[in-house]
Amino acid sequence: MVAVVVTALAAVVASSCGYHLVGTSSTFLPPELRRLHVARFRNTTTWADMDQRLTEAVSREWVRRRRFELVEDRSAADLELTGKIQAVIISPVRFDDAGRATEYQMTLVASMKLLDIRGEKPVVLWEDKGFSRRTSYEVDTSAANYFDRQIEAIERVSSDFARSLVSSILEGF
Repeated sequence: MVAVVVTALAAVVASSCGYHLVGTSSTFLPPELRRLHVARFRNTTTWADMDQRLTEAVSREWVRRRRFELVEDRSAADLELTGKIQAVIISPVRFDDAGRATEYQMTLVASMKLLDIRGEKPVVLWEDKGFSRRTSYEVDTSAANYFDRQIEAIERVSSDFARSLVSSILEGF
């Protein structure tokens, strides 16, 4: 009997602290919000197609989650996700005996907003002015595939960014 009471009490405490299964909560997003427009992200970096890659990765993640219907036309949407890519930083993190970099870390930083656009004036529902994700990648200093490895890293960091972003919005943290 004591074990049942303790278990029930633990469940009540856990639920009151905001604990829940990942991907199951979006309590701050009203259920009547059904259509989402993902605006092409603004790119303020020198990385030419980063905006396209990141916008596509985020859109794919929203489709995968099935929480909203994605719409191309902003006027048909209830919500709009906007973003500004602020930085793509490449830093060497490991070196060989000759001092050449053999591993790099790529960090992607963006300012992101989710807006309720149903009314005359958009209402910010979620915002992170420095949302970031990073990945690392190894390179062979004598190989010609250096840029191929960098492109793979861009794809990885974009996918991770998208997963983390959508989870943060849906989970409200």
